[in-house]
Amino acid sequence: LVANAAKMQSVMQEEMARLKAKHPTVKGYRNIGLFGMVDLQKDSKGTPMAPYNGSSEAMVKLGARFRELGLFTFVRWGSFMANPPLIITEAQLREAWAVVDEALEVTHPYFEG
Repeated sequence: LVANAAKMQSVMQEEMARLKAKHPTVKGYRNIGLFGMVDLQKDSKGTPMAPYNGSSEAMVKLGARFRELGLFTFVRWGSFMANPPLIITEAQLREAWAVVDEALEVTHPYFEG
């Protein structure tokens, strides 16, 4: 499990970087192995999509879209967690990030530029 998590770390970082380049609402990301977090922003100044200890319409819609697409993860404040099973394969991990990619489209109308 530890070896697979270490192996998948670079795949996860690659997918996160791809999403940051594509979606203006992705402020940043981080991961160690298969434990990760993606932070969202509502403007180019980097203002969090939702306040600390609060929520926003965009984050609620993102969480709902994740569930509609079959992805179950924690959506908290202006971030969401990326913590797949430690036995995940590269193909499965890329499939999961494709779901995240699709779901992030719901946040675009909330980006203020």
